[in-house]
Amino acid sequence: MILLSISLLAIVAAFFVYRKKPLQFILRAAAVVLIYLLISNYMLRINIGASPQVPTVLIDHSASMEHNLPRIIETASQLDFPHQSFFFQESLITENKPDRLGSYTNITRALRESDRLHSSAIILITDGNHNSGVSPLTILKDMMTPVYVCGAGADKIRDVAVIDAETPAYAYLGDSIQIDVVVESSGFPSGEAQVNIDLSSGKNVAAQTVLLSESRARRSLKFKYITDVIGELHIEANVLPVPGEISYDNNKYSVSLNVIRDKIKVLYYTDHISFNTKFLRQQLKQDDNLSVSSFARRGAGKFLNIEQTTEITGLPDPATYDVIILDNVNIGRPPWSNMPEHVKQGKGLILIGAIEGINENWQRVLPINTTGGVIAGTHRVLVKEPFSVLIDEEYPPLRMIGRAVGSKEDAIIVAYAGNLPVIGYRREGQGVVYQISIIDLATWDFVQRGIKGRDLLGRFIGDIIRFLSHFGQHDRLVLAAQMEDYAIGETVNLTLQSYDRNLRRTGGGDFFLITEDANIPFYETKHGSYETSVIFENPGKHQLAAQGNLNGETLTSNKIEVNITSRPIETEQRLNLNLLERIAAGTNGKFFLLEELENIVPPQSGRQKVSKVINFNSPLTYLLVFLMLAIDWVLRRRRGIT
Repeated sequence: MILLSISLLAIVAAFFVYRKKPLQFILRAAAVVLIYLLISNYMLRINIGASPQVPTVLIDHSASMEHNLPRIIETASQLDFPHQSFFFQESLITENKPDRLGSYTNITRALRESDRLHSSAIILITDGNHNSGVSPLTILKDMMTPVYVCGAGADKIRDVAVIDAETPAYAYLGDSIQIDVVVESSGFPSGEAQVNIDLSSGKNVAAQTVLLSESRARRSLKFKYITDVIGELHIEANVLPVPGEISYDNNKYSVSLNVIRDKIKVLYYTDHISFNTKFLRQQLKQDDNLSVSSFARRGAGKFLNIEQTTEITGLPDPATYDVIILDNVNIGRPPWSNMPEHVKQGKGLILIGAIEGINENWQRVLPINTTGGVIAGTHRVLVKEPFSVLIDEEYPPLRMIGRAVGSKEDAIIVAYAGNLPVIGYRREGQGVVYQISIIDLATWDFVQRGIKGRDLLGRFIGDIIRFLSHFGQHDRLVLAAQMEDYAIGETVNLTLQSYDRNLRRTGGGDFFLITEDANIPFYETKHGSYETSVIFENPGKHQLAAQGNLNGETLTSNKIEVNITSRPIETEQRLNLNLLERIAAGTNGKFFLLEELENIVPPQSGRQKVSKVINFNSPLTYLLVFLMLAIDWVLRRRRGIT
């Protein structure tokens, strides 16, 4: 509006300046108008009359049309009205029959190019399996030519297929898990098929029947299976072959399930029984997923079995445990001299409270460089790297912490007290060392409960144990694809499952798929299960991973690889009725089947309106503005006006 007002004022001013020179006024006014049209990027659409050409026949020459093409070409050649024929594939539109079948079908481009011919009608012969470029539905409102759509393909193919199967990625021994199976069928007036759930060993664990459908329909089945073997299981959903199916290749679908042992074996040891000992053991005992053995030093070569309250002269082998907790110990005289080696072999080690007798070997292992002393005072807690329930918020101050002189470069420091690291961990070989340099840990937790009314330490210690144990060796974000091999332009459907530190499925995550070109969001379909899809335009191997946030934690999934090839993907022979009928209705055309092609009557010839767009943002407009202003300047100079 402002631009138009300024232009009108400029024309009015030109009128007063050139009211006695009409030629110069016209030049100046025309230049102002053209400048306005340039700046506003105005485009003028006009309808002009045009004599329509004969109808255009478009024949889909892609791979999915192979069985129908001979009949289509013969029938089209016998049409008894004038017409012009073209063949089209993914991008090819030609009057001559192509030498090869196309790998893809681009109906949108074929319609766009045919619409420019101003035919009386377009007769589109296709099965409707559009799989290249934007959808044809996006251009229907701009089509000037009615499209008569001839559907070529089987409306009802006899087939039954398992198109999806899902289990949780993890389960515990003895768990009753649910296996969700989706079966699709079509072309069967009646009957039913049997769906089996089999293990890779050949053992059948469940079976159900599914009703078959004449029209294309999907049915969901739910199976129950009680896990009875530890380790990775390969489960196959298998629908038994039904006579008359077009293919049996899609009757099976395989998924994997990792069955893990239930209890984490924890070894607790302290040199000094204290309030911490009682408190920590109480927290550990409340966790049903832990099997805890507790011991304390009584003297030289003597130990107390805290669980049985009996004195013993030897301690169990730490190699038989998943996680070892050392609480307030003198590691200069350790009960197990080879503890660092156990860590390197894959054990989890938690060091809590004061640490005495630190030697050179232990100093290399610890994430926090500790001198062994204790610092009393008021130390504000600052969380740097959130872990479990310990996040970036206000906490009660610490009264006693271990003296530290920095940390290892490869250590992850979770929290500081003032400027000293107090909680952190680092990897040592195949294991992890987790260090908590808080002396009065139990007291700090009681203060925390009094202020915020929640159990901090119990959840925190439990999550550390899971992190260090075999639980922590699994991906808590599990990415999977239906297949490994896809073709260019084919949709790659991906699923994602999210788990808590107890490897129980949990939802509410915000995740995205990481690709070479973009990050694609996942959408949660049910609790802890997510889906997304991606289409690759370049061949080769593509690595995919997922990442995101789950309850304040940043998780990264396993990496998978999909292979994108240039092979044809058009194996679908089914007629896409929905798309074809919408194309016909959206262009004021008509839909009919291939059998009716001989009887089609194209619309009568007559003049039709053709829309033409004039874009003023062109080099010619700039040249005209320059010439007008130049002529005006010359005339002004002759009058002696500068």
